[in-house]
Amino acid sequence: MRAARLQDALERLTVAIRDVEAELTALKAEHDPLASHIFVSRRHYRNVNDTKSGKRREMMARISFNTACELGFRGGLDEWKGLMGAVARR
Repeated sequence: MRAARLQDALERLTVAIRDVEAELTALKAEHDPLASHIFVSRRHYRNVNDTKSGKRREMMARISFNTACELGFRGGLDEWKGLMGAVARR
């Protein structure tokens, strides 16, 4: 009796593992919008022709930060600027 229950549990576990592996494969194949936004924002941030005061980059960082928050970014504006490659003011 116990052997039959154990065999049944192992079969269910095998099916569950296959389902999880299939979901992981599907997730890896999907496009991550936040990662794409970070990549594009970094490129734009670095290539922008800025003013002496740095306001253009500041505005660009804030706009891209707002978009990143909508896409699931959980950090703050300073962390976002760090991701963009901003240097701290002296």
